[in-house]
Amino acid sequence: MMALRRALRSLWMTPGFSLVAIVALALGIGANTAIYSLVQAIFLKPLPYADSGNIVQLTSSIPERNFNGVGFSWPRWLAVQERQQAFSEMAIAAQTGFTLTERGDPEQLGGMQISHNYFPLLGVAPALGRNFLPEEDRPGAEKVAILSDGIWQRKFAGDPSAIGQVISLDGQPHTVIGVMPASLSSFPLNQTAVFTARPTEVSYLVREQIDGGGFFFNVLARLKAGVSLQEAHEQLSVIAAAYAQAYPSNVDADASADVAYLLDSLVGNQRQTYGVLFAAVACVLLIACANVANLVLARYAGRRKQIAIRFALGAKRRHIISELVAENVVLALLGGLLGMALAASTIGVIVQLGENFIPRAAEVSLDPTVMLFTLGVSLLTGLALGLVSALQVAQPELTGALKDSSRNATASKRQNRVRASLMVTEVAVSFVLLIAASLLINSFMRVQQVEPGFRSDGIFAGALQIPTTKYAVMSEELANFYGALLQELKAIPGAAVVAFNDSPPLSGFAGGSPFAVVGQAIPPPREQPLALRHVISPNSFQTLEIPLLKGRDFDDRDTPSSKPVVIINETFAKQAFPDSDPIGKQIVSGMLQLTQEVVGVVADTHSQDLTTPPTAEMYYSALQRPEGFSNILIRTEGDPLNLTASVRAAINRVDPTVPLTNVTTMDAMVEQSTADRRLLMAMLAAFAGLALVLASLGVYSVMAYSVGQRSGEIGVRMAMGAAASRVSQMVVSQGLRLTAIGLGLGLVVALVLTRLMNALLYGVGASDPWTYLGITALLLVVTFIACWIPAQRAARVDPLVALRSE
Repeated sequence: MMALRRALRSLWMTPGFSLVAIVALALGIGANTAIYSLVQAIFLKPLPYADSGNIVQLTSSIPERNFNGVGFSWPRWLAVQERQQAFSEMAIAAQTGFTLTERGDPEQLGGMQISHNYFPLLGVAPALGRNFLPEEDRPGAEKVAILSDGIWQRKFAGDPSAIGQVISLDGQPHTVIGVMPASLSSFPLNQTAVFTARPTEVSYLVREQIDGGGFFFNVLARLKAGVSLQEAHEQLSVIAAAYAQAYPSNVDADASADVAYLLDSLVGNQRQTYGVLFAAVACVLLIACANVANLVLARYAGRRKQIAIRFALGAKRRHIISELVAENVVLALLGGLLGMALAASTIGVIVQLGENFIPRAAEVSLDPTVMLFTLGVSLLTGLALGLVSALQVAQPELTGALKDSSRNATASKRQNRVRASLMVTEVAVSFVLLIAASLLINSFMRVQQVEPGFRSDGIFAGALQIPTTKYAVMSEELANFYGALLQELKAIPGAAVVAFNDSPPLSGFAGGSPFAVVGQAIPPPREQPLALRHVISPNSFQTLEIPLLKGRDFDDRDTPSSKPVVIINETFAKQAFPDSDPIGKQIVSGMLQLTQEVVGVVADTHSQDLTTPPTAEMYYSALQRPEGFSNILIRTEGDPLNLTASVRAAINRVDPTVPLTNVTTMDAMVEQSTADRRLLMAMLAAFAGLALVLASLGVYSVMAYSVGQRSGEIGVRMAMGAAASRVSQMVVSQGLRLTAIGLGLGLVVALVLTRLMNALLYGVGASDPWTYLGITALLLVVTFIACWIPAQRAARVDPLVALRSE
């Protein structure tokens, strides 16, 4: 305690030093705390399910068709259930959506249709009411629903009497039998408001799609005690081989059956992204520590005489070392406390910007584990800085210190070497971090320069989920609904062009569908090439300004009772009709292998994301093959969002039970498609900028201290005729020599480490020479300025004053 009291008193007496050190450490520790809070929530915190480490997800893959980690089919689910010996329990679910009516305005809710044992497998139970019963899984059973806590609070005000009440989902009455706990916000349940039974009764599927092996279902399982993931995978491989023989014509006959821990399925390949961020903040902390270590050395040099006197008076070495260590630990703890406050505000911004693509974003917080991490980092930082001081006390030059009567205590050569090493380290580390950030910035700029193939400005976008229990898929009634709504939307003032599109470009909604050309050998669907599939209305291409290259657009001739037609994109035409005009040719497509005539060819667009080259795409008419989901697109001259009220009113005039959801603009959708890249780039750029500032301050402090120490030498040189410019050049060249060494070390490290970032880059290589040249020039300019300022001070030294002080 005595050492702690002395440390606090000593720091209080030097507020300037203490404040600078605390702020520098707070920046480094705060950055680490913010990123660790993300890593801890995403990767390290177990999912909130009973024994979640044994829960796995089963998926299907056909790598040669670019199907990786997709869902399970119903026939495969039955086959695995019958033959597997690796799992104690299996459950199946289908993602869906429900239109809730008769409780205020119609509202679209995220939903899941699950087997009765889905919640028991996860180890969760309703907080109110009961779970599904086995008999409720059977066809024809009473329709029942379990609500999320959020929808229960919002629609029933948290009233327990909700149990037993009837709600209307897609126009069908469902009895509420349970309410899930409020804490249930993790994958795979986090986006779900309503749960119902019988997964095979999802409204968007017909029986042929279910029995044909489509990848529509999500399967969870719990490993038996003593069974490893590898053993489970081997069993699934044997079952998949038997399945392929039993169902050779199914779409998934050639698919492998894969298994992964549920948490791994959630985070996917994001470990590399957060590994880069964690390495970046570690670099920032290292630079901050180097800066503070230089300050500690300078402070110690000024206290050498005081410490030498204490030794001469009998003070024990361990007492002085403990005081110095305590000072640094207190500094680091205060820096950690301030850093935690900085991290709290930073985390809020990161989560807000990345809530749509950061896994488990709602779970990111400064919880006790994160606070413990911050405490640990602070203590280790303080001890490391304390070690710097302790090493100086290890061999005190008592005699030299007591005889030194100069204005500033002269540091030993060993201390100067340490300072120089710290400066070199700061330059090297900041070089690596700046290179990584610059590569991501260049990559993002290349992505932004990609021509998407359509015009996104001035377009309103809003989603429609139409209850297929009321309007059957591909029915005359649904086509009439779209036709009537189209006329109402066209009448809105300011609506220049109106269209429907179930999967606008860059929305990520488009799915792949097999196809083959009529007149050629037609292989089974599982062997056919794939094309992205869209369902659009007339004028969709005009709304998005996608050029029509050949043929015609959809029009009123295309109805459910007319000849089926399709429009293809340029890549599809080149792939399927390389030597002929596709107009008038016929193709078969989809799992049902329906025949359509090609009536138009449009230009390519980037449908999935800007970094993926255009692929084959086909467009069906929403008035001929209508489906239960679509997006309203309206081109307007003013602010697209100003049309929202008018669009809602138009929908209500046609059918007031159909909700309008996800109102946005096409510009916002395009921006959202690169939001993950933008956030990663922004965070790494911020950390790199912080590193650059800290490194430049570090260079300045080393050179300024060096000038202060060498004032006597400089005075002698100037007294003997050295020009001020020569003195300034001497100081700058000393700093640039150390900078050059740091740049050399940083170059070697950067060339090795940035290769690990290849998967995060687009259009630029990890060893892009222009990036390296640019960052080298930037650091040289910054360090030159940092050296030039103290060099000017050296040039203004008065020889008489300097010699008198010596």
